[in-house]
Amino acid sequence: MIFWDTSALIKAYGSLERGHARAKNLLLREKGHQGSALLWPEAVSGIVRKVGHDKRLRDSLLGLLEEHLRHFSLMPISDQQMDLSVRLIRKHGLRVADALHLAAGVSLARELGRSRLHFATADTEQAKAAKAEHLRVIEL
Repeated sequence: MIFWDTSALIKAYGSLERGHARAKNLLLREKGHQGSALLWPEAVSGIVRKVGHDKRLRDSLLGLLEEHLRHFSLMPISDQQMDLSVRLIRKHGLRVADALHLAAGVSLARELGRSRLHFATADTEQAKAAKAEHLRVIEL
């Protein structure tokens, strides 16, 4: 099972991005995708900002994203995750959204067992923090 950070998921939609092929393969071949509720608005924002004024490409990629996200289980942000994200920010110096994604991943790993979950990210600082929190990390 893969828990996706937005930095990793966005790579599946940018063919010129380093790590695109691996991200796309993980997205299309693996089952049981998970993520924080932040994944959807952050991914939409990432695509819109990267594509710019090409409305046809933007709409095509956003349609593809929405189709893929139908196969995800997106976790709402709980009070416990908010508290954990603050602890992760203090401990690892993460940005807010990165800490919230990581808090959701850590919470799910505790629930399922750490060996059943991989945390996918393309953010070096977040990957380091995830490893420090004993998650199995896929760096894209």
